[in-house]
Amino acid sequence: MNTQIAERLSMAPGQLVHLFTGGELRVTEGRVWLTRSGDLDDHLIEAGQRIRLNGSEGAIIEAWQPAAGARVQWLPQRQPLPARAFAGALRGFAAVAFAAEFGARVLARGFAALARNAASSARRAQGCISIGDSIASSGALK
Repeated sequence: MNTQIAERLSMAPGQLVHLFTGGELRVTEGRVWLTRSGDLDDHLIEAGQRIRLNGSEGAIIEAWQPAAGARVQWLPQRQPLPARAFAGALRGFAAVAFAAEFGARVLARGFAALARNAASSARRAQGCISIGDSIASSGALK
């Protein structure tokens, strides 16, 4: 292990934590589910246990019991400078992509609401015109 300081995480019930680099995960309180990329099995890790992740695999952890949280320590591997820069750029790209997707969803909801309002207005307008009041039925158009 290197001299980096372990990050202590308190996980709220239902919270997912993504681990993007290799390192060592220690469960200090509770239990967590661990799902690793490339591994078909999920793993249950209990307080006092630890697991090492290599640098190429990502993982997702969450508290084992839905109503209870967990506490973990995460000690990521120290990455060489080019890898850290690349990882930082990817995180930035992911944040921009998430923001763009979120913006697109908000915009789509806005357009859907406008379309519903237009359809509702059209239905009301059609319901207000009686057959004798229309221009076509009055003989004005010939």
